[in-house]
Amino acid sequence: MESTTADWVSETRFGKWFLSTETWYREVLSVALREMREIAGPSMPPIRRLLDVGCGQGRSFELLAERFRPREIVAVDIDPLMVRIARDTAGRCAVPVTVMQGSVKKLDLADGSVDAIVCHQLIHHCSQQAQVLSELFRVLAPGGMLLLGESCEEFIDTWSVRWFFRHPPGVQHSADEYVRMVRDAGFGVAPRDIRTSTPWWSLWEFGILRRYGLVRSPLPVTELLLLARKS
Repeated sequence: MESTTADWVSETRFGKWFLSTETWYREVLSVALREMREIAGPSMPPIRRLLDVGCGQGRSFELLAERFRPREIVAVDIDPLMVRIARDTAGRCAVPVTVMQGSVKKLDLADGSVDAIVCHQLIHHCSQQAQVLSELFRVLAPGGMLLLGESCEEFIDTWSVRWFFRHPPGVQHSADEYVRMVRDAGFGVAPRDIRTSTPWWSLWEFGILRRYGLVRSPLPVTELLLLARKS
């Protein structure tokens, strides 16, 4: 039996398999981390310790090492299966990676002990989101940056996501609401550091009907990327 906690809904078998596919790696993860690096800009300060929360299978590790060049990566996931896979993945990374199992609500890290946090597709999996963001604020050093990527309610509510994946009910939000939550946790978010988009895979008809002009409704915002700072 898989472990569960009050703020975690275990992903479906299909969902866990999908996270191992090249489609996920190429169309979702790689794109998000590339754009996060662009938002961080050419003058990004050196990163000694980078925290990857909700690291899953660790497929982000090499991308984080290449694009952000931290001296070390600390990764956390609550799912024991994902942690086992991530620890194997960590051994192939160019920088040292420590993978820990635990809840992001209560991280085994000291106050202000990381220089940057990558939080990709995690918050919408948590029911106690304000507590999670407060904990990320606690462990981030002053002047450090939070790079956050989220799927918005418009995507989570599509038939394909509801059928094949699992998420906590009643806690999904729009892009604007996520930005407000991050600011409410104490982070500063400049408008220039916010990006929204609607990838083809986030549309209920996968963009096929729009391509042929059969759907003409305005595109909903389904994905959010932002850079937040702790002053």
